[in-house]
Amino acid sequence: MASQHPALARVPELPTEAVRAAIAAEDWDTAASLLESHHGEIVLALARVDLKVVARQPWLDLLAAHGVLIEELRAARDAASAELARLGHGRRGANAWLRALA
Repeated sequence: MASQHPALARVPELPTEAVRAAIAAEDWDTAASLLESHHGEIVLALARVDLKVVARQPWLDLLAAHGVLIEELRAARDAASAELARLGHGRRGANAWLRALA
C-alpha cells in the first residue's frame, strides 16, 4: 500500500488559547464559533486521511482535547447562567422588600 503524503495527514491545530480567552471574556458565541470551525477542519482533514496508514493517536488526542474545550465552554455557560438566575432572584427579593417598605 502506498504511503500517504504527510500534508494530507496533518492534524488540525486546536485553537485552545483563543477558545479559553473567549470563555474567560464570556463571549460564548465566539468560543462556540471557534470550536465549530475547528470541528469542520477535523471533518475535512479526516476525509482526506487513511487511518489504516497514518498514526491514529494524534487524532484521538485531538478529539479528546476538543471534547475538553467543549466541556469547559458548557461548564462556564452553565455557571454564568446560574449566576444570572441567582442575581435575578436577589433582585426580585430586593424589589419585594422595597415595595413592602413603601
